[in-house]
Amino acid sequence: MASVSVVIQFFEDFDFIVRVVERLAWVDEIVVNDGPFAFTRELLEPLVGRDLEQPSPRAAGLFALLSRRLGVPIHYHHGVFTGEREKRIHGYGLASGDVVLSVDADELLLLDRDAVEHFWASAAVVASFDCVNFTYLNLACGKAGSPLVARKPFAFKRDAITAEHHLDYLWLVGVEQAEVASNDFLPEALCGGAHLTTVRSAYGASIKFGFYNCLYFHLHGGAGLQGSFQAARDFFAKGQFSHEAQAEVYGRAMADAIGFPNEQLFRKAEAPEVPEAIRHLAEEACAPFNHSLPQRRLNGRLVPGVPLYALMAAGSALRVSLAIAGEARLRVLPLLVDGPPLDLGQPAVEQRWTAEALKPHEVQLGAEEAVSGDTRIGNLVELLVWSGDEATASWAGASLAPPFSLQVLDPADAGP
Repeated sequence: MASVSVVIQFFEDFDFIVRVVERLAWVDEIVVNDGPFAFTRELLEPLVGRDLEQPSPRAAGLFALLSRRLGVPIHYHHGVFTGEREKRIHGYGLASGDVVLSVDADELLLLDRDAVEHFWASAAVVASFDCVNFTYLNLACGKAGSPLVARKPFAFKRDAITAEHHLDYLWLVGVEQAEVASNDFLPEALCGGAHLTTVRSAYGASIKFGFYNCLYFHLHGGAGLQGSFQAARDFFAKGQFSHEAQAEVYGRAMADAIGFPNEQLFRKAEAPEVPEAIRHLAEEACAPFNHSLPQRRLNGRLVPGVPLYALMAAGSALRVSLAIAGEARLRVLPLLVDGPPLDLGQPAVEQRWTAEALKPHEVQLGAEEAVSGDTRIGNLVELLVWSGDEATASWAGASLAPPFSLQVLDPADAGP
C-alpha cells in the first residue's frame, strides 16, 4: 500500500479550504505550504492587516483544528517566497509519501485511496483528474477551443518525479516549463473534480486582484504598481479604512477577480459532458456565493479612479446614483452562455456623463435579445467615476469610500 501526501499551496484562500481538506481526510498527511511572494507584500500587507513575514494565526489555528477533528496529520509551514517556482518546489519537498498529490485550495476532488492504489500499481508516474473550471451560477468557463472537462495533472510518484520536475506538469503562470512525455501519464483520470478559482468572497477576490496585479507587473518588468491599483492604494493610505472596506473595493475592481475573466467562454456544466457528481459538488460548495445573482440592485462603495465590476440582471435600463461629483463612465458587457468570448474592450453600451452628487442617472440599455440563440445570463457592468483632487482628498481624509447604488430597471420603471 502506498503512503499518500497532499501538498496544498495556500495564501489567504479560506473560501473553500475546509471542504478541500475534509475530502482528503483519508490520506496519510497533508502539508499546507503558506506564504506570499516577496513582491506582493507591499500591496497585500495593508489589505491582510498583518506582517506577512509572520505565519497567519488564523490559518495555523484552522489547520490545527481540522487536524484534530479529522484525525489526519496536517503540517502547517509558512515562508516568504521569491515566486511560484520556489514556493511549489518547497512545498513538494516537504512531502514524505510515496504518492504526492498537488492540490489547490479551491479544488474539490472526488478521490479515494483505491484510485491512488490503482495509480501506484501502474507503470505511470503522473496522473490527472477530470477538471471543470466553475464560475458563478454553476457555469463552466474556459478559453475558446478548450474542453469543458480538462485533464489536470496533480498526482506524482515521488521517487520518479523530483520537486523541480513536477513543475513541468502543473497549470502555472509565469513559470518556465519543459516538455513532458505523454507516456508518463496514467491513461485514465484518477477522479473528477471541481476547480472553483473564479468563485470568491469579497475578501478572496480582493486578494486575487492584488496577487495577480503584482504578478503580472513582476513578470513584465514593471517597477511598481500602476493604474487603478495604485489609485486605490493611494486613496486608502490617506485615511483609516477597515480591511472590509478595502476588500470590497479591491474585490470588485477587476472582472477576473469577481469570476468573469476576459476572453473566456461561459458554458452550462451539464450531463453527459460534465458528470453529475462534479456538477453537484460545485453547486453545493458555491451555493452561498450564487445567492441573489445576478443582482437587480447593488449598494456599495467605490474609489474615484478605480473601476467597479458587478454582475447585474438583464433589463431595459440602469439607474446609477453616486455620492460624489465628477466625470462618470458606465460600460455594459452582455454575458452569454455558449456565446462568443467575453471582450472587455467591446462593451455593448458605453455612456459617459458629468455626475452630480446624489443625482440619479439612467442609462438606457436597449434590446435584450441574445445573439444567435445564445442564453443571456445578465450583464457585467463596469462603473468608473473621476473626481477633482480636492473632493477625492476630502473623502479619503475622512476615511470614507463614496457610496454608490446600481438598480436594474424594467420598461415600466425607466424614465422617459
